[in-house]
Amino acid sequence: MKSKRFILYLMAVLTLFPLLLTAKEISFNRITEGLASNFVSCVTQTEDGFIWVGTKNGLQRYDGMRFRRLLSLGLPGLPVDQLLIATKSKSLLVRMEHKFFLLNSHTNKTQEIAVDKYSKDFQNYQIRLVQQGQHIFLILHGVDILTLNESKNKFESNKNIIDFPADWEPTWLQYDQKGIVWISGKQGMGYFDQKKRSFFTDNNLRSFKNINRFFIDSKSRFFIHTKLRHSNGLIYLTDANFQQKKIIQSAPNSDSNYHDFYDCFEYDHIVWSYGVDLFNLFDEEKKEFTQFYDRKNMDYGIQITTVSQVFRDRDNNLWVATDNGLYIMSIIGDHVRNIVTSTIFHKAAITDLTSFGSNRILVSSWGEKLTTFKYDSALHISHEPELSTLLFKGVPQQDVNFRHIWAMTYDPKRGNTWIGCKDGRLILFNTKTKKSQFLVPKVFEGQSIRHITIDRHGQIWFGTDNGKIIRTSSSGLALLTDLKSAISCIRPGEGNKIWIGTRGSGVFELDGGSGKILKNYKAGNHGLSTSKIQDIEFIGNRFLAIAGYSGLDILNLSNGHIMQYNINNGLPQNMITALVTDNEGLLWMSTTAGICRFDPNKKEFHSFNKQHGLINTSNIVNLPMRGIKLESGKIAFSSDKVILIFDPSKLNNNNAAPKKLHITDFKLFDNYLSVDSLNKAGGVTLENWQNYFSIFYSTLSYNDRDNFKYYYRLEGSEDSWILSDPRLGVRVAALSPGEYVFMIRSENQEGKFSAITRLPITIRPAFYQTWWFFVLIILFILLGIFILHRYRLKRLLEVHRLREKVARDLHDDVGSTLTSIHILSEVAKKDLSDQQHIVQSYLDRIGTNSSQMMQAMDDIVWSIKPDNDLLQKIVARMREHAALILDPLKIQCIFSADDSIRNIKLAMEQRRNLFLIYKEALNNISKYAEATLVDIRIRAGASHIEMVIKDNGKGFDCTQQQSGNGLFNMNQRSKALGAELKISSSIGAGTSISIIMKI
Repeated sequence: MKSKRFILYLMAVLTLFPLLLTAKEISFNRITEGLASNFVSCVTQTEDGFIWVGTKNGLQRYDGMRFRRLLSLGLPGLPVDQLLIATKSKSLLVRMEHKFFLLNSHTNKTQEIAVDKYSKDFQNYQIRLVQQGQHIFLILHGVDILTLNESKNKFESNKNIIDFPADWEPTWLQYDQKGIVWISGKQGMGYFDQKKRSFFTDNNLRSFKNINRFFIDSKSRFFIHTKLRHSNGLIYLTDANFQQKKIIQSAPNSDSNYHDFYDCFEYDHIVWSYGVDLFNLFDEEKKEFTQFYDRKNMDYGIQITTVSQVFRDRDNNLWVATDNGLYIMSIIGDHVRNIVTSTIFHKAAITDLTSFGSNRILVSSWGEKLTTFKYDSALHISHEPELSTLLFKGVPQQDVNFRHIWAMTYDPKRGNTWIGCKDGRLILFNTKTKKSQFLVPKVFEGQSIRHITIDRHGQIWFGTDNGKIIRTSSSGLALLTDLKSAISCIRPGEGNKIWIGTRGSGVFELDGGSGKILKNYKAGNHGLSTSKIQDIEFIGNRFLAIAGYSGLDILNLSNGHIMQYNINNGLPQNMITALVTDNEGLLWMSTTAGICRFDPNKKEFHSFNKQHGLINTSNIVNLPMRGIKLESGKIAFSSDKVILIFDPSKLNNNNAAPKKLHITDFKLFDNYLSVDSLNKAGGVTLENWQNYFSIFYSTLSYNDRDNFKYYYRLEGSEDSWILSDPRLGVRVAALSPGEYVFMIRSENQEGKFSAITRLPITIRPAFYQTWWFFVLIILFILLGIFILHRYRLKRLLEVHRLREKVARDLHDDVGSTLTSIHILSEVAKKDLSDQQHIVQSYLDRIGTNSSQMMQAMDDIVWSIKPDNDLLQKIVARMREHAALILDPLKIQCIFSADDSIRNIKLAMEQRRNLFLIYKEALNNISKYAEATLVDIRIRAGASHIEMVIKDNGKGFDCTQQQSGNGLFNMNQRSKALGAELKISSSIGAGTSISIIMKI
């Protein structure tokens, strides 16, 4: 929230004669950012703490941080004229021109209120809602008064609650402190006694005619406004018995040619009147309304034309609805006073101030001499201009330099006031003799005296514009040292030490007796932030605070260590102009951001503003440049035109923890969810795609909210507290499904935290993120594997059956046919004579080929048949084939196989190729080796099968290329098996064939 604050100073202090100020100061805080319209008509507060604002552009809700315009409430697009709280339902009663609605602020549901009797011509009446006691009344100006019946949801006549004569023409009503209903009319004043159910008036009460409004204050006085058409009207003040009446004056805006009285408001025994071009405060001494602000001075006034309503919230903040925005008006207590010196010094600026006795403050100016203000414990201020006349009695008229004062100090022990002026002029005024001496000491060499102070021994120290340090002595004024840089401040230290701040050479530590420079602190590495010093101030006897335009330096006097503070580590603004330490050891300073306090123990800063009654800096004119601690312990700062006096002890005792925060809005994407519904449900539950939302929060307290820090934490996502801006809220995006707790808290400038506010948040997982979905996926995978397995078994069974069928068919059909061919060829051979040798040769060939065919068919059938997939069956086939080939040739065969091969299964192609390699090897032995012994070994490893075939034949030379297809076919088949084939042989040493096949 961006706000513009204004402070109103009571103009009584601006007069030149003594006047005790009994009124309190008032501060205004203007709130405009987020308002739908600056034309604010009304304001109220619901029981949950929200402020509701009615404008010419509709209804808005304010939580202290931001305005929210509530749409879809069922309200028409009309200006909001009045807002009240219904007594029974606590709903918001909204008047929009001549329409009335009850709005439930928790559910945002609305219902329109009917008006009994006057529905036909109702639009023609001048109307106003008034809430008194437990009832809400609808005043039809000069016609009737109706009462809200919430159970029937309409305004109706109820003579048990209010009654008056038929010709009374009522205009206003108000309950007095006894519960009697006073009713004004065009005929005068009267009242209705609800217990007796009777109306009373008399000639005295009827003496007031054409009454528009009236107001009864806490003293039972009546402020009665009478008005004829097209006139400003008159305001009467009368006692409770109407025996004493007086016309009282109003103070409309100075440029107004017409003003209109709306109503009065009272708080803390202060009565305001307001209306068009009218916003006044009732002066109890003068018994008249006075304007208490300056419309033309935006530093000290508010610029408004119409005040429509003044409303008090539950924290006693006063809300002012105007045609120039919404204001919070605060009544400042008796611990702060601001004094404007414009009418005293005119255009002259304040140059210095000093404590002048136990209850006075002396203020000097540049060109308009000086003056004195007296104050008491309640900070009632009175101006005492007589001292200026007395002090300047006998001043050399031809020397105007005495009128231009730079610095002052007061010596209470001797009653001397030392006043340093332009061009080395010096005034010495004694309060006992009431005489002044106007001096031009040569020691100053015509240089302006910029600072004067008194040390613990009563010696007076002077610092000049060109850096000379001069001190009083028994012989007069003596030059002690020349620092060659303009003096900004002088502070006596412990023992005989003097500390001096300069405008360009840093800070000097001097020996007060000899003037010897002991140390000089300047800007640089491990030094000061700047050498241009504005002010220095001791914090106890341990630290020296040093102020400049680059921040605050704290010098540890025991070890010389310097701690620098700036905007990066807590200081509100880098530019510091004045320093004052209070009685509690806290350091107060003026900055371009206003008044600030530093706690050297906690190393924390606390800012103050106009809500506390302390000045806010808006330009160089109201930037405090000087500060002092008064003898009473109070602190005073002064700018060019304003003096601020306050009691720091009443601003230091805010030890209460900040209030618990409230979640005000939960925004899901672009839609707001009802926070009340969320709280009743114990949290918020969202779907997995609803993971972008914003949460807004506030204290729902409208005092000093800008001096808090706000932190949030999303438990389940983050472990640490995160600094947040409540105006922006907390935005959460792409939150994973799970359980979370949103937590918020605030911290005041004393480091105290509020209680934690929690909101449980559940993000439901998507269906594909749930446990049952994962279980279902696993089941589907298992089912898929099972189906694939079943399908594979089915296919294997089908292949098995096909192979058996093919084997059967080959055996039965082809085998039988070849067998018959073989038999016939044998028979033919027996019947042929020896002469028919040619036919005989053909028949031999038929027999041989058919025999080979039968053997090949037998091998094919054997390889296709599934029963032969086991390696054990293959080995048996190999034994059989070895006996068939080698036995007729008288070749001895040793055949061995490991038992580990029993359960090894090979695919059809694997066993076929393996067997054919084996056959080719035996065929080569039988045809070419001329061997007498063959050794065949088959064994199985963990992941392979090895077959070795050795003979003791004649061998061959492996290095020479061999003709024929046998060895080539063996290599091709081994590659098809993915096996490693090794053939080793040499002439006369036999041959060894090894094949290793992975399984």
